[in-house]
Amino acid sequence: MVGQAAGLGLALTLVVGLVFRFAAGPEAMVAGVAFGLLATVLQAVAIGLAAPKIRSADYQGLLMRWGAGAGLRMLGVVAIPIAVVADRALFPPLFAALGYIAVLVPLFFFEIRRFR
Repeated sequence: MVGQAAGLGLALTLVVGLVFRFAAGPEAMVAGVAFGLLATVLQAVAIGLAAPKIRSADYQGLLMRWGAGAGLRMLGVVAIPIAVVADRALFPPLFAALGYIAVLVPLFFFEIRRFR
């Protein structure tokens, strides 16, 4: 499942990069791809954390691992203003945030399929 999420995240990142490149230029593409890749990595790690407990009856363990994954995803949200402050020309705020969200939200829906 982690491999599938990573593959989907890379495909979404490619689409985001192409759309941003043709819509707003190379700076937007760099920001979108960078944060799309960050979202892919964080989501894959979060899925990997929760995967061992999904089919078990240990709900407390599942919630602990899912919470750790949520904390990892929050690190991505915190990374956006840090990158923007570090180099606003390379990471325009709108495209950095949209790149992260445009990849992470579909990966969330992909993750929800595991709970059926």
